[in-house]
Amino acid sequence: MSLQSFLKRSVIHKILFVTLSGAIVFSIASVAVYFIIFSNEQTYHLVEQLIAYAKAHPLNFAMLLGFITFQATLIPIVMTYFLVKTEIINPLNDIADRMEKISVGELDEEMNIDREDEIGNLQESFERMRVSLKVIIDKLESEQL
Repeated sequence: MSLQSFLKRSVIHKILFVTLSGAIVFSIASVAVYFIIFSNEQTYHLVEQLIAYAKAHPLNFAMLLGFITFQATLIPIVMTYFLVKTEIINPLNDIADRMEKISVGELDEEMNIDREDEIGNLQESFERMRVSLKVIIDKLESEQL
């Protein structure tokens, strides 16, 4: 199975891919930064100073590490937010808008279905419902005339 078909199959696959990608990118960047820091002889003095600071001010150092960790987690969180917004929230809002139009009798506007995941299944079901309602209403109107 290709990555593209894996991602098309389910929204949760996309979310998993984005969060794992963010974690992998952050891990690789961390390894690169640590390598640069520890491959330089002068940075050992900096590390010694950090350890001395941590021993003298453990609460401040713990808060600093917590802040750095928080900053690092923001990257996958923001990526996931935008993915959920574009892949789930916006399409659901579009379906809700179309439901509102149908509730007032506007049955002529077709829904474009360009997805193969759960949202695409919902769009297909909604479109079948719209077509069925249109056929039923057209039959009823032609019988009354």
